[in-house]
Amino acid sequence: MGANTDSVPTHNAWAQHLGGIDFPLIADYDKNLSQTYEVLTEEAGGIALRGVFLIDPDGFLQYQLVQNLSVGRNVKEVLRVLKALQTGKACPANWEEGMATLS
Repeated sequence: MGANTDSVPTHNAWAQHLGGIDFPLIADYDKNLSQTYEVLTEEAGGIALRGVFLIDPDGFLQYQLVQNLSVGRNVKEVLRVLKALQTGKACPANWEEGMATLS
């Protein structure tokens, strides 16, 4: 799922521009979620930094990455981490799917 501080009408327009999206999108217009995840900055009246949070089925945070607005995200790295977490085993640095795990 995704979330940002835009309104529902803004989300709808964005999704329509993309031709639709296949994941839920949370409108954190009141910025409560951004405050909870500690990504809200005081710049320009409260801008949420870019963050990725991988939460397991039991609700436990397994990975988080928060970046400055001037830095883009590396989706391949997020997917690599997700696949590593899904092994349920310890994975070495730079582990890729199909490589040996440490345990």
